[in-house]
Amino acid sequence: MKNHYECTFIINPVLDDTQIENTIKSIEEMIAKNGGVIVATDRIGRRRLAYPIAKKHNGFYVCTDFEAEGSAIERIERYLTLEENVMRYLTIKLDKRQLAAKTSRAAGGTVIAGQKAE
Repeated sequence: MKNHYECTFIINPVLDDTQIENTIKSIEEMIAKNGGVIVATDRIGRRRLAYPIAKKHNGFYVCTDFEAEGSAIERIERYLTLEENVMRYLTIKLDKRQLAAKTSRAAGGTVIAGQKAE
């Protein structure tokens, strides 16, 4: 059974736009190679970091939603660890309630205590 995951990663900001896009594509290809299906990729853009990472104060944030088997996450995270352009990453598994809230927000509604507000 495939689970729904959200992976947010920070790419080194000194790269130019084509290198950033190539890094994002290689990560998406790695997810697909491990049986995952990309639902959405949100390129948030360059933002200031809360604390310096490797003497850098900015990073290019990307959030990817995908569906995959639980066994694929270890291989995907291993790839993110070894990818030299990725400074940090965080992968979380979304449960049904979180997925419904995210879908509702994307549709323009707000969610209060598990119920959609009008």
